[in-house]
Amino acid sequence: MTDVITAPPAAPREQVLQRTEPSPDRSHHHSVRTADWILRLRPLATPCIYYLLSRLAVYAAAIMASWLLPSIHPFSALGSSWDGGWYIKIAQHGYPTHLFQEGAGSRWAFFPAWPLAIRGFGILTGFSLADAATILAFLFGLTSAITIWLAVQAHLGRQIADRAVLFYVFFPMALVLSMGYTEGLFLTAAGACLYAISRRWWLIAALSAIVGSLTRDAGAILIVAVVIAALSELRQHRGVRPTLAVLIAPLGLAVFMAYSWMRVGTPVAFLTAEKYWNGGAHFVWFRTPIVALSVVLRAGTHGVQLPGSDFAAIALVFAYVGITLMVRFRRGGTQIPTHWWIYTIGVVLVGFSAYTPTSILRYTMAAFPLFAAYSWKLKPKWDGAVVGLMACAQGALTIVVLAAFVHLLPIYP
Repeated sequence: MTDVITAPPAAPREQVLQRTEPSPDRSHHHSVRTADWILRLRPLATPCIYYLLSRLAVYAAAIMASWLLPSIHPFSALGSSWDGGWYIKIAQHGYPTHLFQEGAGSRWAFFPAWPLAIRGFGILTGFSLADAATILAFLFGLTSAITIWLAVQAHLGRQIADRAVLFYVFFPMALVLSMGYTEGLFLTAAGACLYAISRRWWLIAALSAIVGSLTRDAGAILIVAVVIAALSELRQHRGVRPTLAVLIAPLGLAVFMAYSWMRVGTPVAFLTAEKYWNGGAHFVWFRTPIVALSVVLRAGTHGVQLPGSDFAAIALVFAYVGITLMVRFRRGGTQIPTHWWIYTIGVVLVGFSAYTPTSILRYTMAAFPLFAAYSWKLKPKWDGAVVGLMACAQGALTIVVLAAFVHLLPIYP
């Protein structure tokens, strides 16, 4: 009775209706939702700004290369030089009906997702394939910075995610994010895949694995990461989506292998085609950088040849130190997730198995959790010096790569 006696008097019925009826002004609610989205997306401004700054260094170097060599058209050259020319050839003509040596290699050594993207974008915009490749490389480089940031932030926090992207976009071999290469597309798919696994978005993870496995051979590691993570989820909680992820993730690679089987008689044409490169290239089971390091150590400062054995040796040291830091990582009880280990170790081993050492440092860059490991260990006060050195190296390497393409020297990313 006391509660009833001391309760405030009821409001008149007209006031109750006035309070419960929705406001006719919907613009306020729309502005609130817009502001909420802006707040959610604001942290992504940092990786985007880092990426744009890094591209200024690359484009400035490309313009400088055109001053030194007037025959270079910097915009088209970025899209069509070295491996970019092979992707454009696939985008224009598709794959041949049999395996053979096409000049200095074979189109079957390359996967179809990137050439398809170039062709589709060229048709939609009317740009030449070389220009389309350059524009797409820029866009996918940006999305790769975003998805890598999301993947790292989900486990290690915003500060490490910011610095990991900073090191990634200024890494010397990240110049290929502005070239007609697969790194931007592949790392967009890889970052999205690992982020989706961490959020248990199984269908997005599976679709990302499809894109990654249709982009380059290391995409098979994404399939393994998705399948193992989904099976682990199924052991704890039965569900339809993890089951679908296990079934869907391998479809992209399976379709490409079936296509190559029907086209040229082997499901592993991308491996068979390696014999047409560099005098019979083949899969060497991750020993190339070890041999390269021994060559560098034996030769000393007088025998190092840029960018062959020395680049592979740098890749070996970079990966070894980064993986060691991942093993030692301890931050507020946070552990490196299993799917990170699967992806990192798998991508490093695939990259180390290249027959020639020239591109191994670029392949190793795809193991982006290594950048998170360095971000955890390096003191923030070192960022300016480290990034400055890498930016100078990235710009200088851009000039060297473009100049070497004109003169057909064996200096390529």
